[in-house]
Amino acid sequence: MKKSAIRSGTSGGRRQRNEIVTERSNLFEPNVYITVCTEIAGKVCPHKLSAAVKQAFEANEATMSKIVLDHGFAYYEKMSVSNCKIEITNENKNWIELVYQNEKIPFAIDKGELVRVFIIPSEDKTQIMIMAHHLVGDGKSIIYFVKDIMSALSDIPLTYKPLTLLEKNLPQNGLLVAAKIYACYCDHKWDNRFWVWQDYYDMHTKYWKTVSSDIKYKTLSVEETQKIIESAKQIGCSVNSYIVTLFLKKHPHLRKVGIPVSIRQNKNEAMSNLTSGIFINYKYDSKKKFAQNAVRVHKRITRILKHYKTLVLQFVTLLPMTLMDAVLFNTYNSCCDRLAEKTAKILGYSENTKIELGISNLMVLDIPASYGNYKIKNVIFVPPAVSYSHNIIGVSTINGRMTIAYHNIRK
Repeated sequence: MKKSAIRSGTSGGRRQRNEIVTERSNLFEPNVYITVCTEIAGKVCPHKLSAAVKQAFEANEATMSKIVLDHGFAYYEKMSVSNCKIEITNENKNWIELVYQNEKIPFAIDKGELVRVFIIPSEDKTQIMIMAHHLVGDGKSIIYFVKDIMSALSDIPLTYKPLTLLEKNLPQNGLLVAAKIYACYCDHKWDNRFWVWQDYYDMHTKYWKTVSSDIKYKTLSVEETQKIIESAKQIGCSVNSYIVTLFLKKHPHLRKVGIPVSIRQNKNEAMSNLTSGIFINYKYDSKKKFAQNAVRVHKRITRILKHYKTLVLQFVTLLPMTLMDAVLFNTYNSCCDRLAEKTAKILGYSENTKIELGISNLMVLDIPASYGNYKIKNVIFVPPAVSYSHNIIGVSTINGRMTIAYHNIRK
């Protein structure tokens, strides 16, 4: 941790470049890896697949970039050669075990290692396991990256996609007055400290010495998936609201459920972090029918989306950026600061304010399943078990089948 003579990373001194602002909470987060395992039917030449992955890297500015720290500022800097990794594994390697091994190794994001891709061959299928740092993009980003890989594999030309940053596209109104006042207070009270790359590596190593991931998943049949879709339609709620209600019913102690929300526009398929988030507080009422609970949950989600869809992101952009770093270091006992501790509670990073369950639903994946002679059999989406959530569920649907993945951090 260093101290600077300037107000590092404050809202009043930003530079005009690809600065990390709305994504700042991901900068020093030690458990912020998105995993997507894609299963391709049949045996695919791993070297041809590796070449396709390389083409996909070159087609996205995000995977051709590294993260730079400069006295409290952090930004993306484009490189001439991608430093993201590709590895061809032994046949029938367990992709979940690969996640467990690799989460303990810090991503060298300062050198451009924002994605690790593992090609797992076998006789009846080929798996591509993509493990990506959240700074390279959100869940949908990785799905579009899969589309790039499959297109390149089928000799379909790729279109270069520049990095898209949210800060300039966020609405300027609707933020609560109390949030603005608190942000001004923080800007006045926060000191000049900032962190360096060694702090990032030290905290990551320290964190993963005592914890590990727990990942489980289940792929539903076409019939089971269709039943959920039809039931939601009959009730008059979305599939996502239906799934949220299912978990609230199954786990009566649950109250606070977080829901990531895509805010992509104009069919943007770039690898970028274009996700906001909301949460609802709802206690499942066992005295009422499931359908009644589902309608209530749906109405609550719809109302919050209408008024508060980007509220957290708007708030974060007003805070000193290095204070956001301090929130993470405070969360993992690497920084003792009263303002950071207070802000952590407001943002939901403290033990008492965390979301009890996050549900990230990519819906029906908006990419083709077939590419020339190649066909995607399944896509398993495992969102990161970030600091403000105790557990998280990832949902993805392709070929009419829904896959639900559970991710938890165990100590």
